[in-house]
Amino acid sequence: MDELNKPMNLNYKRHLLEMQDGGKVGVDEVTDSSISNVNYPNILYMPAGGVTSYSPRSKIWSSWFLEAGYPRVFIWNRRCFSKVPQHSPQISIPYGQYNDIHGVMDYLSDYLPNEKWIIIGSCFGAQFVLDFFSQSSSDRHDILGGIVDGFQFSGKTFLKGMHTTTSLLFKAARKLMGESFVDAALNHAADKDIYNQVSHLVDRKKFKGIDFSTASCSKLITEELLCKICPDAPFSNEEEYYAMTSPYYDENHKHFLNIKKPVAMILSQDDPFSPFDLNTIEILKENPNLCLWLYPGGGHISFTEKLFPYTSYLKDVYLENANLLIRKQDEL
Repeated sequence: MDELNKPMNLNYKRHLLEMQDGGKVGVDEVTDSSISNVNYPNILYMPAGGVTSYSPRSKIWSSWFLEAGYPRVFIWNRRCFSKVPQHSPQISIPYGQYNDIHGVMDYLSDYLPNEKWIIIGSCFGAQFVLDFFSQSSSDRHDILGGIVDGFQFSGKTFLKGMHTTTSLLFKAARKLMGESFVDAALNHAADKDIYNQVSHLVDRKKFKGIDFSTASCSKLITEELLCKICPDAPFSNEEEYYAMTSPYYDENHKHFLNIKKPVAMILSQDDPFSPFDLNTIEILKENPNLCLWLYPGGGHISFTEKLFPYTSYLKDVYLENANLLIRKQDEL
């Protein structure tokens, strides 16, 4: 099946949500009027960094679930993405009050009361999903569980790779994420007041003309942007940021132990951006709510069987885990 080229008759409906701090996010409801199963839960999808509701990957993900009978897929666009300007200095990061999934789920539960949900995330989106499930507010009856893929489980491993890698692919990813954070925080103010609020927190001059692919730039973005634009967050440097936003960092930072809902984690050993440390398998056993699908090959968020036509075995793994959550929902 050629997932990239086949026609997709997807219908989009934009929901513009105001968060508690006044910021706004765009959530797109994706449906296919010819396919539905009212007995299936809805899907909330957190895309990878730089991916929006209308990206090919988001359309492919949506079509997978819609064709399988799931009635709706809601795609969350991070703040300042998908044509939503900045209405608050705060941007989206995968930590506590700065993780907008909480506000999104409150809205969706009111919008579709008495319905069930499965929350999925890819790459950077997976970090938001795992942070959400590590918070007590995720332990609610309408959420069955989650599925994530292509993310970095160990923040310390990822941080070390950020500073020691010689991989051009890793540097390209670092550049993409750095540009994404800076652009979201500095370039989308809805009005002059928001622009001035951001300028009060962050020295804009420090981010002009910098090389986003360098490790020093990554440190600058963390300590001079993220830590200052999130003034109430308990981190002030790069190490503390990754310790607080990663599922696992060290023996003192094991946020994944707080996950109470079943979450399937799909990872590849040859992922150039998110290398998986086999020693982590023993650590994961400390939480029986987590299920690891570890593949020797698959690269980063592609899990490709063949390129022409493009075919990914990730579809089958996602649908198998989603169906398992449905079959076991009375026990959750």
